[in-house]
Amino acid sequence: MENQIKTEKTKTVLKTDQIKENEKLSSKEKYNIILKLYKGLVDNLEDLSTNSKDKNGTTKASQLAYKIDRIASGLHYMLDFENEKTKKISENFRELYRHIRFAMKMVYEKQEYKFIDSSKEIAKTLYDSWVKIKPSI
Repeated sequence: MENQIKTEKTKTVLKTDQIKENEKLSSKEKYNIILKLYKGLVDNLEDLSTNSKDKNGTTKASQLAYKIDRIASGLHYMLDFENEKTKKISENFRELYRHIRFAMKMVYEKQEYKFIDSSKEIAKTLYDSWVKIKPSI
């Protein structure tokens, strides 16, 4: 029994160490992660927009909307509200991500597609802007 407790504690310590190690990403790695998330938003919103015209694809549309919601949630989670220098821009990004998440909830809960176009525009603008800042990193 005692060995099992020690083993569990060791596993917990290892997981904690792995999390700390993952937090030590370089700026370039962070940039690439965000770029992939934005690309995922754009691509999945494009698929959802196409799928929304197909009335038989409500299950697939709901699955795509849920996936997009999770991506926007991940982006939202990465915002920094602790740093006074980034607080205002984080608040602005939060509102953009909230809009996308709300639009996706409308799709997978009520099958309403009226906010897809605005969400696509937001995602496309974020992606295009992020691609342009790469040389400065």
